[in-house]
Order: sequence, then structure tokens, then C-alpha cells
Amino acid sequence: MADQLAGMIVDPQVQFLCDEFSVRIISKSAYPGPGETRAVATIGRLIRNHGEAHARLVLTVLMECKGNHALIDEMALKAVSSIVLACADMIEDDASAFLDLFDKIPFGHLMMLANELRGIVPQGHALSGMLYLVARRSATLTGREASPGMQTAARISEAAKGREMPCRRRLREEEKIALGRRLIEVKATLPHGHWGSWLKKQGVPISSAHQAMRLAKAA
Repeated sequence: MADQLAGMIVDPQVQFLCDEFSVRIISKSAYPGPGETRAVATIGRLIRNHGEAHARLVLTVLMECKGNHALIDEMALKAVSSIVLACADMIEDDASAFLDLFDKIPFGHLMMLANELRGIVPQGHALSGMLYLVARRSATLTGREASPGMQTAARISEAAKGREMPCRRRLREEEKIALGRRLIEVKATLPHGHWGSWLKKQGVPISSAHQAMRLAKAA
């Protein structure tokens, strides 16, 4: 049976997940502090719409990444959920790197900026867009692509401002395999401990490098 808590009926799945992450559920009339939430309905919808594993990853981002435990409200939950869905390729490549990214993202500042747009655009949508921009800027390759028309328009806009669009083309599998083979060769020639710095100088995210190398080894 669902538990009665501060005048609310709490879904058992939501309660179980919050207990797992030591998230304290509080009354809707109270303002949440660090590690507290009143957005139980939102967590319930995440579980129903996307599954418990998805909701667990969202709470991992908010509870285990640096400083985010003070931000477990409806807007943050929805925005992180959207980013988890939109960046599934990054998570599949390297989930640890994805979580490390959220250690660095100025989440609180972005939430404050999104809040400034209240009454103009949905705050959750604004926050999702900002988070997506930051997440994708961390990688030169992406598993998602804008439409060809939008890519052309973006290039024209950036060219008029004297800038080039960053290369974010999705590699075909055979290109990834060829890249992986080359990376394997290079890694074998580098002294121990120099691999990460070499990749950084080349502008290749370590998650993309590992994916390409795995494909090359399996080919």
C-alpha cells in the first residue's frame, strides 16, 4: 500500500527509489533543501513513461554529481530526463564520462537563467536546451544530427559572423573502425600515462576513442 506522508499519497516505487538515494520526500507546502524533494508526481511519471532504470539515472545525476543534490525539483527532474534521452549515445559510449560532465556543469546557474524566462517559455524546456548545448560541446562527434536544411542555415549564419561550424558529423561504422585501428596503433607507441593528453590535443573525446577502438577490435 502507498504510504501517507505529509498529506500526500506516495507511490511505493517512488518511495523505494527516493530511499535508495536518501532523498527525503517533503510536503508540497514546504520548500526543499539539499537532498529533499516534493516532486514525487514527476518522479512517478518518469518511472511510468521511461522505466525505473531511467528514473534511477536521473536521480544519480542529481544526487551523486557534485552540488546537484540541492536541485531536485520538477524542472530539474524533467530537464535531466530529457538530456538522458537526448544523449543516449554519450551514455552508451561512456556513462562515467557523462556523469563526470554533470560534476562540472554549472547546474544551479543554468536553473537560475531558466527561471528568468518564466512566463515567456517553459522553464524546463529552456533548461533542457542549455544542458544539451553544454553536453554536446563536450564532444566533437554526436549520435544525433540536425536536418540538412538547418545545418546549411547554421553554417551561413556562422560564416557571416566569421566563424566556422564545429565538425560534428556522425561517422559511419567503417570510418569508426578505421579510426579505431589508427588509435590502437598510436596508443601502442605512446608512453604510459600519455594517452589521455594525446587525445585531448587531437580534440578526440576519450569516450569516442574507446568506442572506435572497441569496434576495430571486434571487426
